[in-house]
Amino acid sequence: MDFKTTMGVLLANGIQSVQHYTPLHYLPFIGRSCAILSKPSLYAAGFKSTHLRSMSHGQDVARGFGEYAHLTLDHQPRILKAKLGAGFPHLALSVPSASIEALAYSLCRFNVAMTRYLRRGEKFGVPESDTNGRYYPGHQIPIARTTDDKMAMLKKHLPLGTMIEVLIHGDLVLPNDITVLCYSEEDLKIARTVLSQIERPWHAELSEPPGDYPRSRIHGKSVDDFIAKAIADPDWRGNGLEFDRLH
Repeated sequence: MDFKTTMGVLLANGIQSVQHYTPLHYLPFIGRSCAILSKPSLYAAGFKSTHLRSMSHGQDVARGFGEYAHLTLDHQPRILKAKLGAGFPHLALSVPSASIEALAYSLCRFNVAMTRYLRRGEKFGVPESDTNGRYYPGHQIPIARTTDDKMAMLKKHLPLGTMIEVLIHGDLVLPNDITVLCYSEEDLKIARTVLSQIERPWHAELSEPPGDYPRSRIHGKSVDDFIAKAIADPDWRGNGLEFDRLH
């Protein structure tokens, strides 16, 4: 089992940045911790299960992926399109690939939370291969951990536009040179205000949304109230505002 840091794989494939998508109102938490935390670390920091995505966190843990920080190579993921399309303010944290390649990470070409092809019980799941990845203890989905497997997976699946998850082993401490991508002028103004208030020197800029974004006034008010509380009280851990639970 190769847990060693792999250097240069992403950059060698022309990948300059890796994305993490999050609700806008989580920016004060992420900014203060300066990290994308794995689920055990979130719980240790005092967050409850209502802070996590109700549609995916249970599957992530059950399938062996709870102890990773999850990012993606996809610049237009379906989940982002769906959330923005429903008017829910979200943003992207764009992390330079050089920062990722200094860490231990794995790649997965399957949607960890949604795929139905699992190795569990009497089911064999998808076959292992250099382009699918390998099964590791406790994992129901294959991943690429070695340099050769990562290179093979990217060589085949990047040109196909396959959604590829980037799985940081543990937490991802965020560097100062990340970019916060916002999908409306209003969201950008909020993000810049938050970053200024928590004294985080991240660059925030406007980005074209991947589809329609009819920003909801109602959801926007919920975000404003949430952020105001989070800024005022650094020990506050949220009120369960999580857009998978809204319709």
